[in-house]
Amino acid sequence: MIRPDLFAKSLEEIDFNKLLVEGYECFLFDFDNTITAWREKAIPERNKVILLDLSKRALVVIVSNGKRKDVDLPVEAIWRAGKPFSLKVLRFLKKRNLKPEKCVIVGDQLFTDVLMGKLFGFYTVKVEPISEREFVGTKFLRLLEKIVGRFSNENR
Repeated sequence: MIRPDLFAKSLEEIDFNKLLVEGYECFLFDFDNTITAWREKAIPERNKVILLDLSKRALVVIVSNGKRKDVDLPVEAIWRAGKPFSLKVLRFLKKRNLKPEKCVIVGDQLFTDVLMGKLFGFYTVKVEPISEREFVGTKFLRLLEKIVGRFSNENR
């Protein structure tokens, strides 16, 4: 079963200090509905502050299946990543000599963000989507998430 290591309502609820103390060095963030609402370019100020502060203490990377966007932050980005089976992310890790067990992925989707994290050996954090507006394919995946969630709760 695909189960994140941590559930959080938003980025604000994640204790990044604790994760840093535990030795995590690289934080990968989904963009749409994790950092900002789907189809929005502007990042809410509260999330900008979190990412900016974290980028001073660790490597911060945006990993999105979406098109390239201008992000007014000193962070790296991997656009059109192809999550969950992202060769771009694997190449990035290898190029930067990053160990997967030192990486955290934060995202709003079970079958892209969390699954990629589990496949690659990352610590996984699932947040609630910022907005209900989203791509039609994502809506389908949300339905599957609910089905998997109900099934897994019945088998506990």
